[in-house]
Amino acid sequence: MNRAQTRVRGHAEAISWTSKFRTAISLHSHTHHSKESLDFLPHLFKAHRIPILSRLFQSSLDRYEGAHGKSVDFTRAYWTPPVTPEMVLASERSQIESQLGLAALVSITDHDTIAGPLSLREKVNPEMPISLEWTVPFAGNSFHVGVHHLPSDLSIGIVKGLAGYTAKPVENQLPELLALLNSFPETLVVLNHPYANFIWVEADEHRRTLREFMKVCRPWIHGLEFNGIRAWKENLKTIHLAEEYDLPVIAGGDRHDSRPNTVLNLSQAGSWEEFVAEIRSKRRNNILLTKAYEEPVESRKLASAGDVLRRYEHYPEGRRRFAERMFVSIGDDGWHSLAYYWDRTAPPKWVKPAVAATIVMASDSVRPILGQFLFQRWKSGMPNPCEIAVGEAPAHPPAPIAGPAVGSGEAGAKARFASSEKSPFPLKAMTASEEGNTQ
Repeated sequence: MNRAQTRVRGHAEAISWTSKFRTAISLHSHTHHSKESLDFLPHLFKAHRIPILSRLFQSSLDRYEGAHGKSVDFTRAYWTPPVTPEMVLASERSQIESQLGLAALVSITDHDTIAGPLSLREKVNPEMPISLEWTVPFAGNSFHVGVHHLPSDLSIGIVKGLAGYTAKPVENQLPELLALLNSFPETLVVLNHPYANFIWVEADEHRRTLREFMKVCRPWIHGLEFNGIRAWKENLKTIHLAEEYDLPVIAGGDRHDSRPNTVLNLSQAGSWEEFVAEIRSKRRNNILLTKAYEEPVESRKLASAGDVLRRYEHYPEGRRRFAERMFVSIGDDGWHSLAYYWDRTAPPKWVKPAVAATIVMASDSVRPILGQFLFQRWKSGMPNPCEIAVGEAPAHPPAPIAGPAVGSGEAGAKARFASSEKSPFPLKAMTASEEGNTQ
């Protein structure tokens, strides 16, 4: 079997490099069909200690607990992205076709549902790939698996089977389901953001269960994701993991807002079937990091938050305000939007000014100014221009790299970073503590 190979290049090389390809493939986008848990909120305010807001947020939680005798259960709350499948498809195609001059293939992967792709097949494109991001409970942790291009005639039954495992995981069933997905030659299975510890287990536990997941599931995983909303340092960990398990690295943007994905796959393929075969059989991929990826990750998250909280007057009634796109389940009252409650009882007084301030800070005119000061400490360290050759010898031999070789096997794994001075940088191995501390 050929060794897995991936080349990653930054925006500075886009013009000369993309001309060698026929197609750009956008993977991993979310629409209003995704239900995004709000259980991250307490961790967010605690970890970042946002001035004033963290104190106001905690005060609101304390008042709720005092009044109801229990703390707020954020696992019973979720939000939905402000974009429709049609909007996502249009913006992804525009970026690829208008800015890069390439043919576009787009795969939308909402959480545990194929409603978005099915609606697009009916209204826009009957060849739209049927895809989803599957939530996979495993050993007390949880991982996300991108499942792209299911067979159309079997997709609904397959998704019911995947949902059954998510709701009630049975240990021996996971390999069977992954083997089923692998049996369809046109389907691509990707472990998304492997180091994203989104259910907040202990860092060492996440690292341990990730290794166990790879040990059990590696035969049916076709690649690991370079994620567009995760930091450069975290994506480097994923590259190490891909080298270790001899898997290609695959770009997934993971957008939840109105902005197109910041990472794309480049290929000579003219169809989904050809692209999937390129990954699964030839085990090769090319990744382009767009200029937007160079922006500090926290600045990009702020931009996304502004999109989520913004009011959209042209939207259908019932989805214009952010409070109409966030839902909670309180007691036996069932699921209702925040607007349902706030239209009856006013929200906390600090919410409205906090939302307004976030939208202003997230604007394209203010955010770059904040980026020069507030987000300096979050800079990822990504060299620009950059080039990484994963699992193959680079086009030009780099200078000797100190320390142990990255990867395994006779060929080894080489990496080359070309800075503005074209000097190589080592892709050093992570320590165990570094490897598991990303949340």
